[in-house]
Amino acid sequence: MKILSLSKNINTLFFFVVIFSLSHLFLFCKKESETNQDLLKIISLNLYARSCAGQNAFPSNGAVGSLIRYQIAPSLTNSQITTFNAPHQVFPPQTGITQKNKLSVFYPGTDSTPCEINAILQQGATRGYHVIGLSYPNGEAVNTICNQGSARNDASCFEMVRREIVTGESVSPYVAVDSGNAIEGRLLSLLLYLNQNYPGQGWDQYVSGGSILWSSVYVGGHSQGSGHAAYQGKIRTVGRVSIYSGVSDYSLQTASTPSWFGLSQQAPAGSYYGLIHENDSIANLSGNMNQVTDVWLSPLGMVGALTNVNVGSPYGNSKRLVTTSCNGMGTLAMHSCPMFNGFQNVWNYVSYP
Repeated sequence: MKILSLSKNINTLFFFVVIFSLSHLFLFCKKESETNQDLLKIISLNLYARSCAGQNAFPSNGAVGSLIRYQIAPSLTNSQITTFNAPHQVFPPQTGITQKNKLSVFYPGTDSTPCEINAILQQGATRGYHVIGLSYPNGEAVNTICNQGSARNDASCFEMVRREIVTGESVSPYVAVDSGNAIEGRLLSLLLYLNQNYPGQGWDQYVSGGSILWSSVYVGGHSQGSGHAAYQGKIRTVGRVSIYSGVSDYSLQTASTPSWFGLSQQAPAGSYYGLIHENDSIANLSGNMNQVTDVWLSPLGMVGALTNVNVGSPYGNSKRLVTTSCNGMGTLAMHSCPMFNGFQNVWNYVSYP
């Protein structure tokens, strides 16, 4: 049986409590000379949390600087969708920029909404991509689902949970996601909606005969979302996979990573790129801070030395990037750090070449 997520109000309240706690951590635990940049990040997070709470409750369309943004409730695209209805965030390419004719789809992490990752979405649109931040069933972390109850002894749990959330195939007893509510079903419904309501913007180039043209699609995600993107690269011919603060699947019962990491890859060779905070203890569930980056190297085949983004682009041409920004800001902040403003050049390298 699927474990139900908390209500929207409780989630919002919890988010504010976390931000409030982080703010006090900075004020009382850091030297004054070290706080200025960090406090600006915390203030921005406070303002953004308030903004997203309002936007998710009352979505609207309009200009965001030089970009156009559509906030589209999933239920508007498919009447069968009744849960996880926070609006998709949609950006056509910025006017006047050479269009890439590529669709970038980004999946937020557990219990997050696309609004909370707007910065990286907007960056893609300024680079000439069609961009979608997708709202999907993400109320429970995959590591939580597969490390409790009978799932702990099910070696296939991680792969089957991800397969059901991504495709809607009824393959896991631990989640209940049908095809219309799954990531790929929601994306198809959204693209068909965009084709119908915003003709001439180029959304039609990503769908043919009621199917998504995966070779023209780049997928990426943060935390739980990064795992779904990585899994899609195993089963779909997506053009690129960008991984932020993941993939973290790890069995505490067997002290091992799941076998799906070693599945043959349908995405092109060399198309996986990643960024993680070097001290991300949420993604590195085992306690080994190299857990995730070792998986990146093998079996995911993300070559190159671990490279701190401080060295600047092209980052030694490595596909395995780390950051030390947000050090001292707490566990949650370090996990979320790759989504903070200030990583635009890194995002260009990882997600938007």
